Amino acid sequence: MKIAFIEQEARMGGVEYTTLRMAQFLDKSKFDPVIVCPEEGDLSQLAREAGLRVHIVPRPAFASVSFFKGGRYSLNSLGFLSTALGVMRAASALQNHLRTEPADVVVTKGLLAHFYGGLAARRLGLPCMWVVQEEVDAHRAAGFFRRILNWGARSLPDRIVVDADALLEQFDTSLRSLKNIQVIYNGIDVDQFHPFAPAERQAAKQTFGIPPQALVIGQAGRLIPLKGQVVVLQAFAQLAHELPNVYLLFVGAPLFGGQDYENDLHEQVQALGLADRVHFSGFVADVRDGLAAMDVFVHASLETDSPLVVMEAMSCGLPVIASAVRGTAEMIVSEQDTLLFPPGNVDSLGALLKRVLTSTQLRENLGKCARASVIERFSLAASVSQFQALLEELHVG
Repeated sequence: MKIAFIEQEARMGGVEYTTLRMAQFLDKSKFDPVIVCPEEGDLSQLAREAGLRVHIVPRPAFASVSFFKGGRYSLNSLGFLSTALGVMRAASALQNHLRTEPADVVVTKGLLAHFYGGLAARRLGLPCMWVVQEEVDAHRAAGFFRRILNWGARSLPDRIVVDADALLEQFDTSLRSLKNIQVIYNGIDVDQFHPFAPAERQAAKQTFGIPPQALVIGQAGRLIPLKGQVVVLQAFAQLAHELPNVYLLFVGAPLFGGQDYENDLHEQVQALGLADRVHFSGFVADVRDGLAAMDVFVHASLETDSPLVVMEAMSCGLPVIASAVRGTAEMIVSEQDTLLFPPGNVDSLGALLKRVLTSTQLRENLGKCARASVIERFSLAASVSQFQALLEELHVG
């Protein structure tokens, strides 16, 4: 069965990593996956290195469909029109490609890819599955984008998969029944994401310019405001002088735009006088290289999130402190395998960081419980098996 994974971006983020791993672990005696990227990039390179087929189908650049003003997001009418035309052009290009490189099932990844990939599949009479790993804000542009999402979800895919219960809520109740939307949690390869030996951890810290014996607070993910790096930085600033052996490491880059935000973070670091204690890695191809340098992992998202990297950190036996946003909160057992704090609350995060950093025993206990939880609840084999069953259902009927 030929499966075409339609990727909106070729630059690596959480969505792209889940595509790469799912395609790698599909049963190759039954499935023939190909990853369709809009351009050459980290995803296409990593996919080829993993022995996967890659096709490049260029698409137009998409304009911003909203703008932030007066404390809220509003519809950018010209941007929306430009992007709508771009989606139509991307759908036509993909449709032409799928005529020459046929697929049995089309799987779309990324909000705009759901539309142009779904439209191309619908025109060709191919079954289509949306894999939705993001939430469309119900309040942005007075709910306009949420209505567009539900219109598309009703018209284009045959099945919808989400990776957290919290993401179900963005779809209308009637649509959930009609499309039989299913939750499949991201699975973790616990043999690949395993606890690091002390020597590995020390070497990783030195790679990022951090003293090998330092304690490192780490966050990994896109450098965008909604991931809450500012919250982590401000919490770190509260305890940096009291705990001089503690450093902060941000792993990731301003993917999909956002250089201004990264620049602002650097300016805040300078203003706080912490330039020698806060490190920015930039893009890291293998997130394990970043996790190996960390002693405490923080995920400070301000929006509904079901981050793969949280489970990866837990699988590596790292103590995790996470914001109690929907999605993340359903993945963990608070005070057992993870510590939670109210989203955006700098003081609460600072208090938890101090509590964990000053107790070796607490770090060890949290790390052990975190790994045990991933092994028990987030099996990669179970995730792949559920996904394969849906693909077979779509292909048959």
